[in-house]
Parts: sequence; structure tokens; C-alpha cells
Amino acid sequence: MPEDDQDGGEWRDIAQLPPLSAFDEGLYAHVQKLTSFGWIRIFSRRASAEPRYSILRIYILPFDVGLRLVDRQSNTLNLALRSLVGELDVSTDAWDGFYAPRKAKKFDMWATEEEGSLFWMFNRLPSLTPSVGLVKEKYAREALEDLLDPASLLPGLKTQLYPYQRRSAGLMVQREAVASLELDPRLEHRIAPDGSSYYYSARDMTFLRHPRYYEASRGGVLAETMGLGKTLICLATILATKDHLPKIPAPYSMRPVRPSVARLADIAISATNRKSIPWKVEFRRIRHATGDEMVSCREKLMQSPASYEIPIPPTRWNRKTIEPPPKKMTLAPTTIIVVPRNLCKQWQSEIKKHVHKDVLRVLVMDDTKKALPLPEELRLNDIVLFTRSRFEMEIKDGADDLGRRLGTTSRECRCSYKGASRDRDCQCLRADALYDSPLKHLHFKRLIVDEGHFFSNSGSVAATVANKLIAADHRWVVSGTPAKDLLGVEVDMSAAENLWHTPSTKDSRDAILNQRRHFSTKDDLGGAIKSLGALATHFLRIKPWCASDTPDEHAEWDDYVYRHEHARKRTYSGFSTCLMRTMQAMVVKTTPEDVEKDIDLPPLSHEVVRLEPSFYDKLTANLFTLVLTANAVTSERTDVDYLFHKNSLKARSQLISNLRQSAFFWTGFSEADVLASLKSSNGYLSKEGTACTEPDRVLLTETLAFADTILQSEGWKSLSRSHELGLFVEDWPSESAEHWGFDTAHKPLLTGVSQLLEAQKHVNERVTQEDPSEGLAGAGIRALAAARHCTAKNDVGDKPEAEKSVMTKSGIPISSIDGEPILRRRASLSKTSPRKPPKAFKVVKPQKKQRRTKAANKSDTGSSDDALLSATAPSPPTAAQEHTPNEGKTSLPTDSPFLRSRIIGTTSAKLSYLVSQILKHYRQEKILVFYDGDNVAYYIAQMLDLLHIKHEIYAKSLAAHLKSEYVVRFDQEEQDRVLLMDVRNAAFGLNIRSASRIYFVNPVCRPDIEAQAIKRAHRIGQTRKVWCETLVLKNTVEERMLDRSKCMTRSEHREAKVLEDDGDIRQIIQSARIIPVDEHESHGYGQMAPLEEPQQLWSRPGWEQFMGSRKHPAPSGKKRKSRAEDDEMQDYAATDGSGPSKGKVIRRGLAFVDCTDANHGPYAVDADGEEDDSDDEPILDRWQRRSSALGPPPEQGLDAMSKRLNSFMPFVNGDESLIGMRPRRVQDESAVDARTSIASGSNLRKLSIGELLNEEQRPPEPHTAPRGIGLLKEILRLL
Repeated sequence: MPEDDQDGGEWRDIAQLPPLSAFDEGLYAHVQKLTSFGWIRIFSRRASAEPRYSILRIYILPFDVGLRLVDRQSNTLNLALRSLVGELDVSTDAWDGFYAPRKAKKFDMWATEEEGSLFWMFNRLPSLTPSVGLVKEKYAREALEDLLDPASLLPGLKTQLYPYQRRSAGLMVQREAVASLELDPRLEHRIAPDGSSYYYSARDMTFLRHPRYYEASRGGVLAETMGLGKTLICLATILATKDHLPKIPAPYSMRPVRPSVARLADIAISATNRKSIPWKVEFRRIRHATGDEMVSCREKLMQSPASYEIPIPPTRWNRKTIEPPPKKMTLAPTTIIVVPRNLCKQWQSEIKKHVHKDVLRVLVMDDTKKALPLPEELRLNDIVLFTRSRFEMEIKDGADDLGRRLGTTSRECRCSYKGASRDRDCQCLRADALYDSPLKHLHFKRLIVDEGHFFSNSGSVAATVANKLIAADHRWVVSGTPAKDLLGVEVDMSAAENLWHTPSTKDSRDAILNQRRHFSTKDDLGGAIKSLGALATHFLRIKPWCASDTPDEHAEWDDYVYRHEHARKRTYSGFSTCLMRTMQAMVVKTTPEDVEKDIDLPPLSHEVVRLEPSFYDKLTANLFTLVLTANAVTSERTDVDYLFHKNSLKARSQLISNLRQSAFFWTGFSEADVLASLKSSNGYLSKEGTACTEPDRVLLTETLAFADTILQSEGWKSLSRSHELGLFVEDWPSESAEHWGFDTAHKPLLTGVSQLLEAQKHVNERVTQEDPSEGLAGAGIRALAAARHCTAKNDVGDKPEAEKSVMTKSGIPISSIDGEPILRRRASLSKTSPRKPPKAFKVVKPQKKQRRTKAANKSDTGSSDDALLSATAPSPPTAAQEHTPNEGKTSLPTDSPFLRSRIIGTTSAKLSYLVSQILKHYRQEKILVFYDGDNVAYYIAQMLDLLHIKHEIYAKSLAAHLKSEYVVRFDQEEQDRVLLMDVRNAAFGLNIRSASRIYFVNPVCRPDIEAQAIKRAHRIGQTRKVWCETLVLKNTVEERMLDRSKCMTRSEHREAKVLEDDGDIRQIIQSARIIPVDEHESHGYGQMAPLEEPQQLWSRPGWEQFMGSRKHPAPSGKKRKSRAEDDEMQDYAATDGSGPSKGKVIRRGLAFVDCTDANHGPYAVDADGEEDDSDDEPILDRWQRRSSALGPPPEQGLDAMSKRLNSFMPFVNGDESLIGMRPRRVQDESAVDARTSIASGSNLRKLSIGELLNEEQRPPEPHTAPRGIGLLKEILRLL
């Protein structure tokens, strides 16, 4: 400002500025107000270079000075200060009195920006080295020395730690042991123009002379990258601090006041407990040095555990208030570990692997029905391992069995009276009926949460239990992804390698970091950053983010971790330094460079294998092309009928999911679907007045022309009807080939994998007989009935499939958007299943309604499958025939024609390649197969069963405790060679380092998911080179979608919640075209995808051991609660062999109609009866044998009971709806015989109700089916 009347050169203190009316409403007025209220002081002098101007030096009074004299609550003055500060020049020249407008440096009133995105900062966190000198407490310092000494092995630990693991464990111990203060992360240390220091909070516009400190977090996040041994680091920390007690909180650590002088022993015990001295550690040293067990002292210390009391203030004070007793808390050197249920077994396995036996006392709480021990017993454990579901059950604390809780005020009982008395039938809530959790009575050493990012939600049950019931000195989250999508650069490098970038070198690492270096409002405003803030606020309780008693001390996360360039609004202009300092204070992580100095992981090779699709692969791909083209043309690409309309999201997503899964194999389309699509499309083309363009008409016509190729394929029709995956067999025995083939050609023979399993079992079980092929033709008729008969039902009472509408939107069959086809599961040798299988198909053969006589039945046996079955299937061997010349042999003779039969190919190119690779490597290496879709897992599992390769299925819907068991078993047991895993389960902390071969059956097309899946095997402990292959079919939509996903940026992947959200992906799907099929591919050997080496079908090496290892069903995890559930579980056990099996299971994979009785109509006959029933035995012989075992027929007609049974039994009345009824479990063979006697009608024994009820008291007669309550129950069940 112009200045004429002031002296130059000297700085003068200006106590009050003269009034200038022209500037009263501007900056000058703000300066006047601030000066008058003592917020600032002003000094003035002339500018050295420009004497026409004067310079004002402004001193701001720090906010932590003069608190009694200066009012800091005025909003007006705060706004005035903000306006003034924004105009200040803070350059050194201006402060010294030199006026240079061009060199002016404005004061930055916003938070200092931290360069980079959250991903950049997280991966640039420096590796910290623990310092022994900082730890003053004796025992913690010794523990840290043990951890950091590379020459020593930690006591109790079997495994030698890597240097970076020692440092990480040491940092955990140091952070727990050192009570330090850290600068409030909201404050920035800045230098004033005069060189002095001050502290500034931008969001609050606060200037402080002295720093403000908060107690540093005594826990944090162990965020080592996946596969670097986080579990081992935690175990090392626990072992190093074994028997170290937590500290008594300062407010409750007062010396006790005794009424009299205590004994010296009591004083010593009190001092030991008050200072939390780990006396057990000292006693172990004395015993090791002198051999003295210190029994007397040990007993006294055990009888007086360290504890403290917390006074509980009453709810309300009045004249009648009774002060409640204080709450007693006992110190426990125990670590609580909470893990996802599927990782519980893995944690137990890691403890057993890395820790010597009996060194740690571990209590596993994985059973929801198991109660916690009392606090006195609970505190004696070193580790309490909770599953998250069991941990959440402690929320019942303070509630009764009905979930009721006591209120703050007592209420008068108003329950009803007992009868006519005046005594109340009191159902009121009583204090002694409330659950009292033992957890809230102990003060634990630490709480560790594996995959703890789930605890970031403060409203979750697990977080509520942790915050309300658990008192622990230290809280740790163990996760390589501490927040959503916040991964280490190593995982992104793995993804980059999967996308065929440069190998994992420093240059490639820096290149990936630079790709995501800059702050992005799309990636950095939600998700990961909010989860990280919630974790610090609600679980780790890091100040100043966590709630406190003083409102001023609580800070909103989003207000301070971002740079906001507005006084009130949130502009999210970037991250502030506050975030970086907060992360450094809470995260324990080693940089990739430091890890690489300590270890060298085996190399990883990942490539895409592009396979030539088989004939059936092309049929499936062209069927989806037919559907997409028909829909696009007939809907004229408008309205909701069009699959890519905005309101058709659900149908489009399901169809695209089916399309991706169909690249492996698909049987969801039926002949009716194809015909309906043809009819709909041809009807549209013949319609006049449509808006169909000529290119669309040509395209649809060409697509429809291919449908004839599909309908001419008998093999495709059979596979579609039976929902089986086809296998090709060479040199099948000619006498039974026609009964096992899915089409008329038998060179090679096409059949289903389930049928081939049955054929294999049939012959293998008869290798000791003279002719193992006996009955093979009859077994083939039964096995192929579902594929040859088109009248199928999904369940009893459903209308036939042919009667259902097969079309939904224009040109879209329902089956194409109806999820995976329901597979008809037969009895499997596999122990595991991805999910409970659906009900088996019921096959109904067309029958004449009139009853047939035996003579009539015999007259047309030549044209009936049942008659052929009776003619070809012999009776089981009698006692005289049991001893054959081949008894004792376990394989077929070398000249047997069965040894020439070979599996030479499949209908799926991917399955043929996958199986060939598994056969090549499974003896030397374990194999991990990632699939997408339960049917894919079923098909692969059946193929492995056929080849006698032991495997497990880790499915998304599998019970959590079984998931954990399967991972541990696969990792440790040598006989488990292949693990099939749903790719959606690949990111949950699993350790499968025993596998060195990884196959993705379908491209994942998501780099993060694929990289995390690979990290299951490529991790610490892996000793082999890891080979990874992704299978893709050439010249298909799948291949083009994969190529597009490789080109998508991370932001594009994040924006596309599903792949088809990407415009280019949608365009690829919409532009699908017919894959040409050569003439030679439609028949013979051209149809199949060949195996690299043909595989022996019957009497494979080791078949007996494999069959024996698969006889025991998987344990049942839940109690059945209803008859419906019981039936489903029986169906499950009968069809897949993986459900509970307490009694005998009768598998009804297929039922037949028995018309051999002239007096009764056709009734259901069990396809697989008792153990003594042979599949080869003719139906008539079987029923005659059963009838003869029941004794002579009754002399007179049926009594009243029998008549009532006859009137209700559908077997006797010929009800065809029960053909192929669901499986039933019976307790013994007598129930089967009893049911047989009912079904036989003419051989029904005369039993009165009294005989039925009293029969159980008498032993059964020889050769007579036992009767009694069990029989009555079975009769009632059948009714």
C-alpha cells in the first residue's frame, strides 16, 4: 500500500490499524478484527526495494497459547483468519522486507499432498527394522533378541525363519512392547518464514507451537504379500512371548490396601502380578539351570492369578442405590485367533508343522455346539483358535436362550396363575438364566484376526463381539489384502505375467507401479480406502480415528486423509500426508526388494493353450450362435425381447455365463429347443411386414441351415437327453456294443461317462468269474435307458418336459438362460461333490393301460428291452458255483478281449487335453484344477474316477469344515493327487503349495482373481517350478473375449462388474458366427477329441485299491430335521456316495416296469436291490427268489389290513408315476424283503395288527423275512 508518513528500515509494532472505510468489508477489516481480539500481531516497515510500499509482518498467536485469554470458538474470527492466511506471502524475501511480486509465495492453506494412489503408497511403504535398544522391558527385549538372532532357532519352533520373517515378527514384538507417542497424523510440521517450527492442521485451520501426540497403536496390520508366511510369523511372535502376561491398565494398577501386614510371599506374589512379570519364563530358566521345579512357589502363583478390578458405577443414584460389586478381570497370556472356518484346519496343520509337540497349548473352538470352558481353564491356553462363526456366537452374552435381555429397570411379574391357585407360572427373565461369556472375564495378551478385512464393518457381529467382549492389549489383522482390492505389487506382477508382460524383475515391478501411480477419483474414493479407515477406526482403535470420550479427539477419516481444497466441502483433490503416516504406523510389510534378498521362489511359467474344438464343441458353440442370432433378428434388436436390452440384464448374464461354461461341455439344449428355435425363426422369416434387413435375413438363414447338422447327430441327441459327457471307446466287446452305444456306429463306440463307470464296475467285479462279460448287455440296457427314452420327468408329479414351453424371449430357449443343466447323478466313486445333487431323473416307459397276462408278456419278449434283459442277464452264482477256476485273481487274463478295449477320446477338447496332462504328471506332481461351474467339476471328477486317480472337489457350496479338511488332506496326504477348486474360492488365504501344476479349465478374464488363484501354489514353501496353463478353444467367442480382457486396463476391469459390461465384450458376443464343420468330423473318429495315449478301460492297474479307498462315505455334518430332508440326503448318498450313510442305501438310478404277474398291473422294480441281488439277474428270477424266501403263500385271502394296504399301494394298482421312485434307506435286508412281499401281491403274508406289533419280541423264523415295528414303519413310509 502507498506509504508516505512512516519511517523506513525499522519494524514497528502496530497495535491498532487506522480505520479505512473503503476497505472495511474486505481483507483490511478482517485484519482489524483479528488484531483487536488478539489473534494476530502486526509489525510494519517500508519495503527495501520499493519504498513506496510498506510490508506487514503478521504473527499468528498459536492455538495452544493463551487459551484463557483468547476466545477460539468464534466462527467469525475463524473465517477472518482463513481469508487472511490465503493472501499471505510466506517467502523469505518478503519476510526480510524485500518486495518482489514476481517471487511471491502464497501460503498453502490446504493439506500437503502425498503423491500417488493408494496402491502406490501401500506398495512403497518402507521395510522397517526393529531395534532392540528401543525395548526397555527385560523379557520383551530378550524375546526380540531371540527373534533377530539368525544363528539361533526360536525355542519351540521347528522351522528356520527367513530374515524378513524375523524382522516382521520382531516388529510385532517391538510394537507390542514399546509404549511410544506419535505425532497426531492430522498435524503437519512446517517451517515459518523466520525459520521457526510450527504444526498446522489444514482442515481445522489450526496453528500449534507444540506438537500434539497420541499413544501409538500397540497392534496393527500384518500385510505381507500372499504366500510369504504370515501364519509362521504369527506363530513365531506367540512363541517368543509365550507366558508373557498383558499389562494391567494404569487406572486399576494401584497397590492394594491390606487391613494388616501381609506375609512376604503374598507381597511378592502381589508385586509379581501387578507388574505382569512372566514368572513361568523365569521358573523354566531356574529348572534348566538347577533342576529345581519350584513346586511350592509355582502352586502359590497358580492359586493367585494376576487380576484387577473395574468399578461399575450404578445406573442411577438415589437413597436406595446399592453400589454394584466391581468387575474382576484376570490376566491371561493367551492369544485369541479368529479365522474363517475354511482355514481352521489349515491353521491347525500349520501349528503342527511348525511348532514342536506340547510346546503350545491350543484350544480349538470350531464347533458351534461346543461351550467355552470357564475363565479359570480358558486362561491356561496359549492359543484359543476360533472359527468366525463360533466367535460370533458369543454375541449371546447377556441374553437367555430366547434372546431376551434384562432392561435397566425391573418390572413386576404379571405372568398367568397356575390353574385356580394364586401362584404365578412365572416365565419372566431371570438374571441366572442369562448367558455369561467367559471371554469378558479375561484380559488377553492379543487378538489376531486372519483375513481381518471382514472386521472393518463395525456393524458386523464379529466386530461387535471383538469390541464389547474382548479385552486385549494388542489387536492384529493378518491379511495380504487389508482392504478391498488393495493388493501387493507382487500379485499385480503375477497378473501381468499372466497377461504375457515382462518377467518379475525390478523394471517390471516399477513399470506396474507407474501404471497405477497417480491418484484416481474412480479408484481411490471408495472401496479400499474406506475399508482401511473403518479397520483403523472400529477394530484397531487407532487414535485419533476411534471414538473417544472427548468429542474433540474424534476425527472423521475422509476429512483428513484427503487433500480438500475448500473450507467446508470435500473436493478429494488427492491424498494428504496424513494417510501415509497413518499407514506407516499401523502396517507391517516388507518391500519386494527386501524379500527377494532373503528368498528365491521357484520360477512360474504361465501360458495359454489354444485347442482345436471337437465336433461336439463346435455343435455347442453354434447352438449358442443360433440362439444369439435368432434373438437379435427376430426381436429386431429392440424392446425387452432383445437380449442386450437394458432391462434384460438377468437373462443376458445367465446366457453369457452358460456360454462361457459351454466351452468345456454343455448339454443344456434339447432337441425340442432346437426345433422350437427353428419354428420361431422360420415363422419370423416367412412373416411379411417385418423390419428385418437383408443382411440379417441372410445371416439368420445361414445359421438355421446348420441346425440340420445338429438334429442329424444321434450322439448329440443322446448326450442331450442324458446330460452325459461322451467318451469314445475302441474295441468294445461286439456282443454288447449295441446296448452301450449312444449312436448306431460302434467304431469307435460313443457312450456316457456315467455309463462307462457302470460298465467298468460291472466287469471289474467279475474278473474272478470265467466270463466277466456275463450280463454286460443287460447292464447296458439299464444304463442307457435315460439316453434312449425321450419321456423323462424331473420329479414325480411334474408334467413331461415335452409339454413345457421351451421358449421365453424371441428366439431364446428357456434352457439357455436357466442355469446349468441338472445332471442325473449315478453312484459315484468320488468321495466329494461340489453341491447336493439334484433329484435323479425318472424315466417312464410307455405302457399299455390294460393288464397283461404272463403268456402275453412272454409272447413279445423279443421286442422288449425288459425281455432282452431277462434273456441276457444270468442269475447270480449259487453256492456251488462260487468257487471258480479263476478264484483269487485280481486282473483279467492277458488274452482277454476286455484288455484290448481302450478309451481313446472324449467329446470335449478341453477334457481330453486336461486328462492327458494329468495322466502325464500326476504320479510325480500334485495338480490344481480351477473350474467355473459345478457340472464341469462333476465331469472331470467322473473322468478321474474312471482312470482311478484320487481327487477332491473344493466347491463354493461345500461346508466350511469340509473345505478346511480337503485342503489339509490334499496338502499332506500323498495319495491325493488332484484338487478341483471353484475359481471363486481362490482368494481366501488358502495354502496349496504341494501343487505345482495349475490348470484353468476356462479363462478367468480377471487378472486379480487369476493372480490370487496362482498364489495358492506359488508361495513360500514351494520347492518346484510352478506350471500354469489356461485352456481356450480356438476361433471361438471364448478366445476373443480372452484377447479383449488382456487389453483392458485396470480401471476398465473395475468399472465392468461383469465382463459383458464392457462394450467390446458385448460386441464380441453379438458378432458371434457359425464355426464351420467339415464332413469328416460328423462321424467316426472325426467326432472326438483324442487323448494323447489311449487308456485301458477294464482291470486298470490298482483298480482294487482305488475301489477300496472310495467305499467310505464322507461324514455328515448336519442332523436331518424332516422327512423331506431325509429323502434328499438319502438321494444324495445314493447317487454321489458323499452323503451320510448310516443304514443301507438303495440306489434307484433307473427303475423298470415288471409285467410278469398276470394278476396285477405293472409296478416298479428296483434297479439295484440288496447286496445279494446281481445286476445280471433277470427280473422274474429275482422276484421268484425273493418270494420263495418268504415261505409258502397264505391259504386264504387277505385280511382287512392287507386289503387296506392293497387299496393304497401304488405298486399293486399299477401307478406308473412311481416308476423310478426316489431312493430309500432301510435298516436291514428284512425291510427290503417285506417291501418285496407287499409288491408281489400274491405272496403277501397274513399279518394281523397284533402280530405286527408283537412280532419284534420273537426271533424271525428261518428263511422268513423278520416282521414287526420295523416292517410297520417301512409300510407306513411307503404309504
